[in-house]
Amino acid sequence: MKRIYVLSLLAGVAFAICVVMSPGFNELLKRVGKDEFYVYVVDPGKKILPGAYVRQHYEYRLPAVGESGAQKTLTFTATKQLSLDTYLRLYVSSAGQVTAWEEVQQRELPDRIKNGNIP
Repeated sequence: MKRIYVLSLLAGVAFAICVVMSPGFNELLKRVGKDEFYVYVVDPGKKILPGAYVRQHYEYRLPAVGESGAQKTLTFTATKQLSLDTYLRLYVSSAGQVTAWEEVQQRELPDRIKNGNIP
């Protein structure tokens, strides 16, 4: 009987390690519990010198609108130059840092924002 408990415990620990080590888990942590803001990309971004990063990055500073209608200017980086005239969903921590972003289609925007409320 003890053997079953030990094997179950080891299987549970192995599963937990696999979940935590997976790349998707890290991306999930960047998004869970964060505020969502939306931006419309109209700026090609500012190229950050490669010395600061291994690869070239682009910095964006854009006005954003939250799902509640709150507006603020957010700064974030991307490893590629973003396409102009696209919508992004930004995940923002309570400290005001953008932790992740993803491109969204206009039909995926909340109704309050679809009506032209993105500056």
